[in-house]
Amino acid sequence: MGNMVFGEVDWNAADSGSQKSDFMRMEEGENTVRVMGNPTQFYIHWVVGKDGSKGKVNSPADNPELVSRLEDTGFKRQARWLIKVLDRTDDSFRLLEVGPQIYNGIKMLYNNKRWGKVTGYDLTILKGPRGQQPLYNVSPNPKEALSSDFKEKFMAFNDRINVEKLITPSSAAAICERMGWDANQATAPEETSASDDDFDFTFE
Repeated sequence: MGNMVFGEVDWNAADSGSQKSDFMRMEEGENTVRVMGNPTQFYIHWVVGKDGSKGKVNSPADNPELVSRLEDTGFKRQARWLIKVLDRTDDSFRLLEVGPQIYNGIKMLYNNKRWGKVTGYDLTILKGPRGQQPLYNVSPNPKEALSSDFKEKFMAFNDRINVEKLITPSSAAAICERMGWDANQATAPEETSASDDDFDFTFE
């Protein structure tokens, strides 16, 4: 989610389209990460739009009438969490969106006295084949301090990423347009402010 630049650029500064996303994609098999801070909670609805397309929208949490309408239509609200992680595939910092299985797996380790603070060791998230339950399993790796070489890179990532913008409730107008509903039947949500994501991490 770097800044988009329009116009003349240096040959080495151009966006070649080869940059990896700031979101981590979970692949089938082992996915190893280092959690970099506390999770940020938000809510989503998986919906089917007026054109038959399926997709995800952030829950309009400050518009209870519209939330009820979505749920009455069968699109239940679901909790999600965004976690800042170091993706060990290429040692890049990314955002990982997780559901209850991964969240609860990390929480169990956090509350286990033998493991505790989950920023102190890598986690391996095993993703099974589609349809398997549970689909995800979380296991700890040996405790190991993160090299100070990562500090500057993480600070740059942390400054660039706007998590609060990513979890902002979808507008009533946007959801109604997607669903083919009369927007006049939904009250537009008001703007809300949220505190900065709290994280506690130290580098060796």
